[in-house]
Amino acid sequence: MATTTEQVQDSENRLRPQPRTSRFHADLARRVLHLVREADRPAGWQLKEQWLAEQLDVSRSPVRAALRLLAELGIVTAVPNQGCFLAASSDDLKDAPYAIPPTEEERLYLRITRDRFADRIGMNINVTELGRRYGVSRSMIGRVLTRLADEGLVERDAGRGWSFLPSLNSPEVYEESYRFRMQIEPAAILDPGFRPDPAKFAEIRRAHETLLEGTVLTDPFRRLVEIDVEFHETIGRCAQNRFILQAIQQQSRLRRMTEFQFRADRGRMAQSCREHLSILDALEAGDRERAVELMRAHISVSRDLLPSFAGKA
Repeated sequence: MATTTEQVQDSENRLRPQPRTSRFHADLARRVLHLVREADRPAGWQLKEQWLAEQLDVSRSPVRAALRLLAELGIVTAVPNQGCFLAASSDDLKDAPYAIPPTEEERLYLRITRDRFADRIGMNINVTELGRRYGVSRSMIGRVLTRLADEGLVERDAGRGWSFLPSLNSPEVYEESYRFRMQIEPAAILDPGFRPDPAKFAEIRRAHETLLEGTVLTDPFRRLVEIDVEFHETIGRCAQNRFILQAIQQQSRLRRMTEFQFRADRGRMAQSCREHLSILDALEAGDRERAVELMRAHISVSRDLLPSFAGKA
């Protein structure tokens, strides 16, 4: 079968270096890596773009970009005019701690949140000043601020500006927050209106089990934090008490910046997943007293992992 000029160009473009890896493509590469780890395939197995696009519910173009990134990491091998193939078996990939490099946007996100935590930038945000400070475009600053807003770390002012929301950036506030959580989250479980949500519990359980199968070592840390937040807020929703839920959600917003910066201990995150699963086990067995005991122990361990507030100025 003859090869058209378009096909040749398409093949050559597959591994052509790109000026920037987008957050979307990096996240997609992580999803591809997880997919092939679970696929039980041998080294040399072809990763067909159409199959990946169908599995991941995206078009073939972003799949191509994700495969380029995986090729750079040596996870797949790209063969001109033929496609991409696994460089190792699925089993070998499960044991290898591959990490997708952060994108330019992710690096900027971390710089901004670290500088805010250290009080190097103030509560009020000036987009132009941030652009000059970090040497990036207004559009890049805008994308990061939108993401920070989605995660409850900043909000739009009445005008065109932005402001950081309060966070746990001192030992005193941190301790107060965890003492409050030690009261409110067990109270959610003991509330007379508490009703387990089997479907949501099953979804959370699947997410936690996937992490424990290995993705806790490779997923971006913000995903680990969001899975943690979803667990605790689900407990609040099950209480069927709007005031308890609002209190837990407020604490989630407050601790996000601290946890994004200082809870990068993936071993602890894996243990936290096990603690969550034990709480779910107790709730599904109808043993709320046991669930309360486990919840208090879980929050207590997290409280004792006090981040360093030294050098903030």
